[in-house]
Amino acid sequence: MRWRSPFRSEPPPPALLAGPCALGLQGGGAHGAFAWGVLDRLLEEEDFQPAAVSGASAGAVNAVALAWGLLQGGRAGARETLARIWSDIGKLSAFSPMGLPGADMQFDLMTRVLSPYQFNPLNLNPLRDILAGLVDFERLRQAAPLPLFIATTHVPSGDVRIFREHELTLEVLMASTCIPSMHQAVEMDGEPYWDGGFSANPPILPMVLDTDCRALLVVKLTPDQEDGAPVAAPDIFSRLRRILFNAPLQRELDALRDIGKAAAEGGRPPPKLARLRDLEVRTLAIGPEFFQKPKGSALDPKPQMLERLFQAGRAKAQTLIDSLAD
Repeated sequence: MRWRSPFRSEPPPPALLAGPCALGLQGGGAHGAFAWGVLDRLLEEEDFQPAAVSGASAGAVNAVALAWGLLQGGRAGARETLARIWSDIGKLSAFSPMGLPGADMQFDLMTRVLSPYQFNPLNLNPLRDILAGLVDFERLRQAAPLPLFIATTHVPSGDVRIFREHELTLEVLMASTCIPSMHQAVEMDGEPYWDGGFSANPPILPMVLDTDCRALLVVKLTPDQEDGAPVAAPDIFSRLRRILFNAPLQRELDALRDIGKAAAEGGRPPPKLARLRDLEVRTLAIGPEFFQKPKGSALDPKPQMLERLFQAGRAKAQTLIDSLAD
């Protein structure tokens, strides 16, 4: 979906494939494989110039994988790194009970009664091992190929804490992916942090204000729209979680529109505000079909499900590329 500024008589020329483009990658568990597909297809375009990446939760994992891959081997390296990390995540499903009948409901009930401090006292998280084996965080901090904005939620205040590329550690990424019903809070400098999706999913305004991007592409792991109102309790809670996780993004996009509108109405704006006024903003959203029961759970990353998500992301990116060529 593209936002066409209401205060311009004509939209600016497409900048997604013709200038510095910032990427905002939303979180959403295994559905992050959809963003993998989008990135994989965009990286095939030589004119695509990622200028900065922000992410929360699974979006943070994709952002770091993209940056590390670019540092290691350019576009081909980024595609290879993203494929490797999602392949490794898919292998985890072989050890997960979530695919068993009724397992998701049992897990939901368990997490309402027991905390991860009780059912996972050793705080085991296989994602940590995958990331530690894939990314050299010290080297990435020293030579990041593009700006990174990784969101976490500071538990005592509920505020967003955004970590930049020079601050990136394995603990930062684990904090950004820390779902509090599943994993213990991640301690950094004596402070506890949870999943960044609660407070910025993903952070948009800091990225577009601090970089010289001419376009913004947000990859959403929540559908733009879903049919009707759910009536079964599990479906109600599932829909409510998606609405709540999408709310921070909607607030930031609304604020970005307001800033652009104010810049347009204020006569001759300074260069930074003029850039925001002219910023091309597009979103690519996952389809609602992936939230129907037969399609699988965001907590159960089966390889078949990840492949469907990957192909759906590539197809959605192809549609965008085709629209830019028109």
